[in-house]
Amino acid sequence: MVHKDFGVPESMSNEFSSRIKELRKKYGMTQKDVASALGIGQTTIANYENGTRVPDLSKVSEIADLYKVSVDYLLGRDDQLVRKEVESKGPEDSKDYPYELYMKSLLEGDKKMVRKILLHLLKKGVPSKVIYHDYIERSLKETGELWEKGEMPIWKEHFISEISLENMALVKRRKFQEGDGERPILLLTPGAEQHHIGLKMVGDILESNGHNVMYLGNMIPTDNIVQAIKDKKPYAIILSVTMPYHIDSAKLLIDVIKQKFGTKTPTIIIGGRAFLNVGNVATETGADVYCQSVEEVERNLKRI
Repeated sequence: MVHKDFGVPESMSNEFSSRIKELRKKYGMTQKDVASALGIGQTTIANYENGTRVPDLSKVSEIADLYKVSVDYLLGRDDQLVRKEVESKGPEDSKDYPYELYMKSLLEGDKKMVRKILLHLLKKGVPSKVIYHDYIERSLKETGELWEKGEMPIWKEHFISEISLENMALVKRRKFQEGDGERPILLLTPGAEQHHIGLKMVGDILESNGHNVMYLGNMIPTDNIVQAIKDKKPYAIILSVTMPYHIDSAKLLIDVIKQKFGTKTPTIIIGGRAFLNVGNVATETGADVYCQSVEEVERNLKRI
């Protein structure tokens, strides 16, 4: 029997569904991650995997490129090629390094193992966004929670932060898309807010997606921020606040920017853990938009 949408035998279509699901799990990706990488909806990926829908051949080729396999393998027409590739791999290539081992290595201060895990993920071709979200960002959140509970000394929290920054630099070495000379986006933390690694990850992902990012970081005097806006004329400013007691600094900075630039004020996007228990964040701070993820930031940037 031939699948009406695919033009291939239905048994081959079933093999396709099974293999793309297996590959996604092998790469440690969610359906949402795959959908984002392919520019389609998560429900479409779910339909591909349960066999209720099949892609056209051009999309099959994109999926093959994502997982670094042949189209023939996805369609179940070439098992031998895959077996040869697996057999040719050394013992290091066959290892899986779950998040739990990554976090355990961080807590133990085993910098060598942390680097080994990251390099393994890069070698496997795991998307940067997945590494950022499922390993680096997740570990930083867990570290912050341990610190807030008093279960982690400050020196260890700082050490883990530094390792995370080094890992982000490794990931960033991947080739980024060019920003086509568009007006920049400024990223910074207000006032004395020093927790900026999450914001740095957002900037790296935006830059990898082709945005012209100017990452200013933390502890920037307000007059310097105003000068940067005058000189670089950004179309958006992204602020991040981690500690609730720095929310007032964000309000003051936003108020100064709006007073200085009036109707020419860039769109101000704000986010961060400090707002988890705040109602209407945009209204509370004076920002234009509150975002909880880099995906939300991307969607709002497209609307500007």
